[in-house]
This record gives sequence, C-alpha cells and structure tokens, in this order.
Amino acid sequence: MIASCLIPLTVCLIAGLVTTGTDRRTFDGIPAPISAIIGVFSLIWFVAACALPIKLGLVLVVLVWGKAYVQNNVERLG
Repeated sequence: MIASCLIPLTVCLIAGLVTTGTDRRTFDGIPAPISAIIGVFSLIWFVAACALPIKLGLVLVVLVWGKAYVQNNVERLG
C-alpha cells in the first residue's frame, strides 16, 4: 500500500520540478505542458490510492497553509 501511494506522489513531484524548470519560450519548453498534465493525473492517482487518514491530513495541511497565506496577503494589502 505504501508503494501504491509513493509512486504517484514521486511522479507528481518530479513532474512539478520539470514543469517549473523548463523555459516556456523556446521549443525546449515542450516538456512543460506535458509534464504538467502528467503531474495532475499522478496527483489524482495519488489521492485515489492513499488511505483516508492521509487524505484528511492533506486537507488539513491545505486549510492551514491557505489560511496563513490569505492572512499574510490581507495584512500586506490592508
């Protein structure tokens, strides 16, 4: 079960690195959209394959991170 969760997570992280590391203005930037598509599909695969406590933990992390990020932006703007 751990391998079924780690494989798509690893693929998603590698795809994210490839997407952010390529130059989009040249023909060398062709892997960027392909890598982004692969990353999204592997993230969906990861969420479908992982256990419920991992999913709940990820939701909590996103909520806490989002609240801190939004508060920092609101304080900066206002």
